[in-house]
Amino acid sequence: MTIRDRGNIKWNSLMLPEHIKMLRHYFGEEYYNEPEPVLDEQYLEEINDLIAASMEFTFPISFTLYQNNRQSSVEGWVHYVDQMNRHLRVIDVDERLHKIPFSTIKGVKKI
Repeated sequence: MTIRDRGNIKWNSLMLPEHIKMLRHYFGEEYYNEPEPVLDEQYLEEINDLIAASMEFTFPISFTLYQNNRQSSVEGWVHYVDQMNRHLRVIDVDERLHKIPFSTIKGVKKI
């Protein structure tokens, strides 16, 4: 005699839709939040030097950004530094323009 197991379906009748929504929210957003890295003055100066060199010599660099409690990256050339609005204009490989606020930059490296 074999027992037919229905897997996770058997538990669906015990959970309310509100509980399922809360669990999806927890695992989708809150569980994967990353703490914001703290940068020291020396590293900020190195980032500034690399951005200035990228503008002058037009070589691509990779930015590590911290937005919405997650880290992401953008690769491209620095086109313009807007001091008034406090953001960079970066052109990526597909020639799309990215406006990157200074406060979201957490790392820069040369490609």
